[in-house]
Amino acid sequence: MAGKSEKKTCFVVGPIGDDDSEDRIHADWLLEDIIEPVFLEHFQDFEVSRADKISNPGQINTQVITALLEADLVIADLTTLNPNAFYEIGIRHTIQKPIIHMHLEGQKIPFDIAPFRSIKFSRRKPADIRKARAALLEFVQESLDPAHEIDNPVTFSRGKLAFSERATPPEKLVQDQLDSITERLLEIERHAQSGPRITVEGSAISSKLAANSQDPHIVVTVSSNGAHSALSITEAIARKAVPLFGEEIFERLVKETNSVLFLVPARLANARAMKSFELEMSNLGYSVEFS
Repeated sequence: MAGKSEKKTCFVVGPIGDDDSEDRIHADWLLEDIIEPVFLEHFQDFEVSRADKISNPGQINTQVITALLEADLVIADLTTLNPNAFYEIGIRHTIQKPIIHMHLEGQKIPFDIAPFRSIKFSRRKPADIRKARAALLEFVQESLDPAHEIDNPVTFSRGKLAFSERATPPEKLVQDQLDSITERLLEIERHAQSGPRITVEGSAISSKLAANSQDPHIVVTVSSNGAHSALSITEAIARKAVPLFGEEIFERLVKETNSVLFLVPARLANARAMKSFELEMSNLGYSVEFS
């Protein structure tokens, strides 16, 4: 009797975190409510796996790298910009095998990877889950198509190198100009991430908040796309920010039409608390900026 054919593998990477952490809740929700249902219904010849689901004995780092190298497909969650996840994504990009990027709606993606297609998903409404599943189905079908061409920062760089080796002088001049524009865009993004907010609506108020504070602090801006009032945003901040940063954040709080700004003392603005707040507010439909 012939044995069963070995299943193909889909390996999922992204923020996982400890049991019951916000990262784990998010990771399980993405895996169990979006990814697994799509594969159970449409790709039953695949087995879906994640690092914490590997049961084989041995070093987990080695097993993860092996999975990244050997999996027929990798799905990468960019949400929270987890360093380990980006390391794993880099490995997959290097070997030029199929990978699908996903991220929670509202998550800002780094400039060098932003031009490449990614599935945005949300869990605010039941329809959001159906929409994410439909998008994933389309991406998986495309990725598994024999005619599919791998497109990621590594393949782009290799193509650029090959172009440079055979380009004519005029073509090289155009390439140099494009490189200069790219570098300027990168510098703008770095400034936007590390410097003060420069949006017309919020810059003056943010500066005023900062001027009234004598202690080191972080300015936090919570915004809505118009679906929520400043009062609703403030209520959400009370539920989500106060447990993390304390009630003193309401001592210096400014409400705008569709956004609210407040200060968090630098001593309380640790990376874990800020990431947790950003993720929870994103799940409620708000965007968060720190400056």
